Amino acid sequence: MVDRSTSASTWTINRIVALAIGIVFLIVGVVGLIFDTTSGSVFGFDVDLVHNLVHLLTGILGLAAAFTGWSRRFNQIFGVIYLLVGLAGLVPALYFSQRLLGLMHVNAADNVLHLVVGLGAAAIGFFVNDHVTRGVTASGRREDPMVRP
Repeated sequence: MVDRSTSASTWTINRIVALAIGIVFLIVGVVGLIFDTTSGSVFGFDVDLVHNLVHLLTGILGLAAAFTGWSRRFNQIFGVIYLLVGLAGLVPALYFSQRLLGLMHVNAADNVLHLVVGLGAAAIGFFVNDHVTRGVTASGRREDPMVRP
């Protein structure tokens, strides 16, 4: 059984990355919805209602994963999905009515960002272990960071 503890002593790289992705994507989704809900450009990235909702959902899932012990799995799934979206954006035949897969507007900046963020999240999710290391005392016993000496 996997320990999905979320105490202060278990801030792993995967958890920090899931939290960062959650915060950033939640902010981007909210900003996109506030400034432009139809279609247009926000900070040089093409957005529309569906694109903003995807960012909002991604942010919520990232935050949930960071606080429920599913951060490594989130990084793996998020990374693979965003890599696939970034790669799909490079194929002109996958655009219908000027939308990627007929769903949402994207441009070259979106594609590059999706590839970079997807690659980073996937690499961390698949190749970084979540083992929390604890110190060893002079007597050779493991030190519990939650217990005061």
